[in-house]
Amino acid sequence: MMEIQAYFSDIQTVIAGELDGARRCIIAAVAWLTDPPLTESLWQAARRGCAVEIAVLDDAINRRAIAGLERLQAAGAQVYWIPEAGGSSGSLHHKFCVLDDEVVMTGSYNWTRRARRADENLLIVRGDAALAQGYQDAFDRLLAKYAFRPAAPVVDTQQVLRRLQVIRNLLLLEDYETVAAQRPRLETARRWPPVAEVLEQLQAEAWTVAGELIEALLARGMALAVYQDPIVAELRLELLTLEAQIVALSSEQAELERLIQQFAQRQHQALGAIIGEYLQLRREYWRRQALRSQRLEDQAQAEEAATEQADYQQAHEEWEQTPKTATLDREQQQELKRLYREAVMRCHPDRVIEADQSAAQAAFVQVKQAYQQGDLATLSRLHRRLTEGRPFADPATVFTAADQLRRQLDQLRLEVERRLTDIQTLRTSETYQTLAANVDWDAYFADARQRLEAECAELRRKLEEEDA
Repeated sequence: MMEIQAYFSDIQTVIAGELDGARRCIIAAVAWLTDPPLTESLWQAARRGCAVEIAVLDDAINRRAIAGLERLQAAGAQVYWIPEAGGSSGSLHHKFCVLDDEVVMTGSYNWTRRARRADENLLIVRGDAALAQGYQDAFDRLLAKYAFRPAAPVVDTQQVLRRLQVIRNLLLLEDYETVAAQRPRLETARRWPPVAEVLEQLQAEAWTVAGELIEALLARGMALAVYQDPIVAELRLELLTLEAQIVALSSEQAELERLIQQFAQRQHQALGAIIGEYLQLRREYWRRQALRSQRLEDQAQAEEAATEQADYQQAHEEWEQTPKTATLDREQQQELKRLYREAVMRCHPDRVIEADQSAAQAAFVQVKQAYQQGDLATLSRLHRRLTEGRPFADPATVFTAADQLRRQLDQLRLEVERRLTDIQTLRTSETYQTLAANVDWDAYFADARQRLEAECAELRRKLEEEDA
């Protein structure tokens, strides 16, 4: 099951926790590794038997932290010092980590002390074999570029296609014993995600599924050859990453909007009547003050109070007409989030080819609306519809030319920036700051109601004094 999550706070703790959970292997390419807790987590991983490989820049910053890196090497970790490139191009472009061949961590966060205080983000993707393999291949290419290991052998694409044809024919003949003997001959092409998926199905003896996958590969034919181009491989990896990032940011934005909507709903339920009464009393009080004194200051206060009361009344009436968020227990909320993230992976408009974008947009709107309203039944139905098949094609799995990939990348980069801006706006909004600072909403609203009731009582007293 694929899971995607974006993080915007306490990122160091999240990374350390993921490193502490690794059991078999860790590979990471990070410009700098100067944060002692993260170095300690890597050291502990190496000590418990994880194969740890780290690529860092060979610059003054890392050399000042060389004691921690040497301690890593002493524990059995491999540390690769990547030379600095001349000019402004840089030589270590990625910031990523792959854990146990299945968990990918990437994003803008640097593994340094200073990064803890910076406005950064982290993306964690679990269960995406193609993305994990893409980053492992990128790590291998980085090390091969600087002669730390030999370059991956070039695989004869036509030979792979012929081997797939042989296996397909054997599957049609139901000659499964011979198929099992053919499988090892495909292992050299495992670095291609489509071939890796075929091998997994063959190993599981899922013959029908394997046959369907092979038919799809043979239909694309020579398109497999694009995987031999390292430039296209890098573009495809970035495309996969941006797709995952957009899904994570979309989920984060939807969750923030849902929290704000829930808070507003609770505020209307707990305080709507008393706020309306307070604003009405305040309007009447300043109206009388302005009539009595004729002072410009009091007239301004009266106009302001009248405007606030009218605006609130209109907002309250609009809120009464909007669909209300369902009340869910903790387990139901977790299920709602899970269904939303999995459904969005299948229908987000930025994860499909251009021909599918209109239909995907319509499905995405339905999914998001059900999520924000806490409509678990509707979201479950949409989730089934989207996950039982593959209604939309993913552009990252469509073998296409490099210039088409670059065009798609440009669009996704813009969408990532837009999502980040929207999320930052939501997180800095007054409503979100209030709800985030008050874990116990019941206590917060009870205290707010008590204050408003006291102010209403004071306004009533003043008005009664005037009437007397």
